[in-house]
Amino acid sequence: MPTFVISKPLIKKSFNYILLMKNVILGLLFILLAQMGGWFQQFAQMKWLWFKEHQWVSVFLLGVPTSYFFIWGAQYLYSEVASVWSVRLFQFSIGMGVVFGLTYYVMNEPLTLKNGVCLALATVIVLIQTFWK
Repeated sequence: MPTFVISKPLIKKSFNYILLMKNVILGLLFILLAQMGGWFQQFAQMKWLWFKEHQWVSVFLLGVPTSYFFIWGAQYLYSEVASVWSVRLFQFSIGMGVVFGLTYYVMNEPLTLKNGVCLALATVIVLIQTFWK
């Protein structure tokens, strides 16, 4: 039976990678929450009359946390990627996914061919910005 030995440098490298991923994961989580908050701020009034009649709820109870989530998400991501463009493209791509998911599940609006093509083009833009050196 083979024996595996883990060296101290490997453990240190793995620990640093976990710390790096912690910041990226936290950044992505905050951006996800911010995009969801933004979606509900804009579109809850079209689904539920209560939100239309009580817009202050969207402004104060959703707006403040959503703003903080965007700020914190940008801070965590920027601390690792050191590029505003990269952070913004993360926000854009997560936002596109949130709009698709919440619009489909909450509003029961299917993805039309036109919107699907636009979503695909947006994905291509993100891929170009990410992988084109």
